[in-house]
Amino acid sequence: MNALARPEVDGILPGPALTEAISVARHKGNRSTPTHIAQALATMGLQVEHPTDDDLVRAAELIEISDDNPGPPPPHSGRHATLSLGDALILAVTERLGCMVLTRDGYWKWMVDEGHLRVQVAIP
Repeated sequence: MNALARPEVDGILPGPALTEAISVARHKGNRSTPTHIAQALATMGLQVEHPTDDDLVRAAELIEISDDNPGPPPPHSGRHATLSLGDALILAVTERLGCMVLTRDGYWKWMVDEGHLRVQVAIP
């Protein structure tokens, strides 16, 4: 979250990423309510950007592209990497906004390097 402390950074959280962040936090033992977690993220300056109808269509396209172009298997996995529905929605929103994506998902970077995504991906 150090990136959010930089004044030149506008933190945008695609709607599906908010759901995922809440789910992961709760799964890892955060006992705050989902509403409180969402409020805490907003307090940190994150703005939620919901998918548009065009984003929903682009996400479907990205899933098809991903299925046709699976990436190298991630560590500790026996299957090739592809996009989940949530991943595709997040990427569709960030493509529309033209913003950089901060992720630990190496497949997203691989998809950019292969020319399948129109975003910049930074892996911390």
